[in-house]
Amino acid sequence: MARPPMPLDELDRWLRTPRPRTPIADGLAMLDGFLTAIVVGPVTYEPLGWICPLLGVSKNAYCHGDTPEFAAIAAVAKYHNALAATLSETPDQFTPRFDRSESGAVDVGPWCRGFHAAIQLNPKYWRPLLPARRQAHLWLIPILAHCTDPDGRPVPGAPPPGPLTELARFDAHRNIPSAVVAMREFWAPTRYGR
Repeated sequence: MARPPMPLDELDRWLRTPRPRTPIADGLAMLDGFLTAIVVGPVTYEPLGWICPLLGVSKNAYCHGDTPEFAAIAAVAKYHNALAATLSETPDQFTPRFDRSESGAVDVGPWCRGFHAAIQLNPKYWRPLLPARRQAHLWLIPILAHCTDPDGRPVPGAPPPGPLTELARFDAHRNIPSAVVAMREFWAPTRYGR
């Protein structure tokens, strides 16, 4: 018998628990950013092709409905569908799941890193918003300003260190929701044929 989808608080704990395969997402905020990019991005991917690395499970986990891995996959699929419905039917109600610092301040970093990780599934599809030698489109600036490569350098398309980056980082929690809605509208004609 298949397990029901994991509740989100349990999924968050499960993502933070060390396992043999390291998941892309290290918590719900990063998972939410990743799923948001999947929903609003330029193409539709085969679900297990992105769910399995996101959770750090094998594709075989989908075949065993009585495991925590299956319950996590089911939770991500349910979450994805709810997010897609919100962005399609009531985009003005879209609210990213940002983390909070110990002092209670909004921390958009994990969400942004999740979004960037989804772009990295195939950056060529995002090329219209990620020019090769210039700064990314304004919609991506508040997201990419919070992302660095393994050496701590800004990721391609991110603004260079300086006042623009600091402003993008400071206002990101206010600017990201409308940027996400704009990206969905930008890709909708080619992705959904309308």
